[in-house]
Amino acid sequence: MKISYIDTAENGKIKIYDQNGKIKNVLDNPYNGVLKGFGNDFFVMETQENYLSIGVDGKIKGRYFKELGTMVSIKNGEIIFSEHGHAAFYDSRMQKLSCVKLSDELPQKETLKDKLIKHGDNFITVLIVLNAIAAGAMTYLDNSSLLEYYLSVFCDVSIIIFIIEILIRLFCRNKISTFFTDEDRGWNIFDLIVTVISLLSFFSGLESFIGARAIRILRELRLLRVVSGVDNMKRLFHALVNAMPQITWTALFFVLLCYIYGIIGVEMFGSISEKFSSLHVTFLTLVQIMTLDDWSAMNEEIMAVYPYAWIYFVSFVLVAAYILVNLVVGIVVDSLNEVRTQEELDKSDELSREITKLEKQFDLVKKLLKDNQNQPV
Repeated sequence: MKISYIDTAENGKIKIYDQNGKIKNVLDNPYNGVLKGFGNDFFVMETQENYLSIGVDGKIKGRYFKELGTMVSIKNGEIIFSEHGHAAFYDSRMQKLSCVKLSDELPQKETLKDKLIKHGDNFITVLIVLNAIAAGAMTYLDNSSLLEYYLSVFCDVSIIIFIIEILIRLFCRNKISTFFTDEDRGWNIFDLIVTVISLLSFFSGLESFIGARAIRILRELRLLRVVSGVDNMKRLFHALVNAMPQITWTALFFVLLCYIYGIIGVEMFGSISEKFSSLHVTFLTLVQIMTLDDWSAMNEEIMAVYPYAWIYFVSFVLVAAYILVNLVVGIVVDSLNEVRTQEELDKSDELSREITKLEKQFDLVKKLLKDNQNQPV
């Protein structure tokens, strides 16, 4: 029987369809795994420790341990794994058929331009870290200190270097428009905005409009470049951005919750406590309660007049401090997992493209060998 489709979306069952669109078998999912693909008469499930090749009858045909490599795809009845820079081909019983070293088949020579870009990125990253250290050290020094002066000069020079780096990235391209349209356009625009804002701190005339302290803050914004300079920071930033819609709705629910509890608090306790004297003051009090900052003392003070006031405080703490806060943490963690999964998919897609190129090269070699054999001697 040739498998045409497998459905794992309903009640944890595995429904196997044949080429005519009919259900040929329904299996339980005792493997506690995720479907990764299928061939003619088998499918592959990914579990926590390995990949399982399973037949149409539900029996395990082979096992591949994940510590050996990562599954890429299933093509022509063969399972393809990425094994430490190799493309390994396995049959449905997880027996290795062949192995190709990708670095030999697809050599990629690092050009002088690539080396300059790599070293330039490393230099900018180090400069950003040094700026962060300098900015922190300056908070401990007097404005009249000689060391503070040198650190300030270093930070000013760093801003100039950032400006030069942005100009190089902007104008050393075939088309300037690609700076705003390629796959890194988001980070390019982010770096440009941060650098331009830092540049404004050099215009002393702005002090009369926004003040000297604001100018100082503009200079410290250069430290935001560390977000785009470190891959792990990029991943966290992406996770936070992806989680913002859900966090926004959670925040709106929190505001609504505070509004309801605020009105109740003013009506019940406004006459006996200044912390509930008005709605906006009560809002601040509820935020304090949510952080669990000395809320029990506040509770005892009001319970001296209203013995059942503990219901108000305890219910708000349970909902706001435990449920909502943990909900936000869960949203961010889930978003971070999605970002990591997408990165793994992108790497798998890149490997799939390399394997496709290899297959085309193999087909071309086979065709040439066949033509040579057919030629008369």
